[in-house]
Amino acid sequence: MAKAKVVHSSDACTIIFKGDKSNPEPSLGIIKFPGGHVEVSRCTDGTYWAHFYNDDDSSIIDSRIDYKFEAYKKHKGEIPSIPEHKEIQHMAVRVKGKYKDHE
Repeated sequence: MAKAKVVHSSDACTIIFKGDKSNPEPSLGIIKFPGGHVEVSRCTDGTYWAHFYNDDDSSIIDSRIDYKFEAYKKHKGEIPSIPEHKEIQHMAVRVKGKYKDHE
């Protein structure tokens, strides 16, 4: 059975997906909260999808995308809202990273 490393602190719970092919974690991690859930899915090519799902009976009340500092300066420090954020039911991003030992 594949297991993810879970680290607890005084005010946080961290689930670590290392991407270590010799010791694979589960292919899916889920965090549930009132209003929706977040999933992290490992793809067969080593990339990851991060999905946010909004429950039908909840409302997104704000949204934003943060940029690296240089892009942030180019936009004069304004972090734009996502258009029609109140209508969003699902968002996803795909990430390709390198294996890092997060110990």
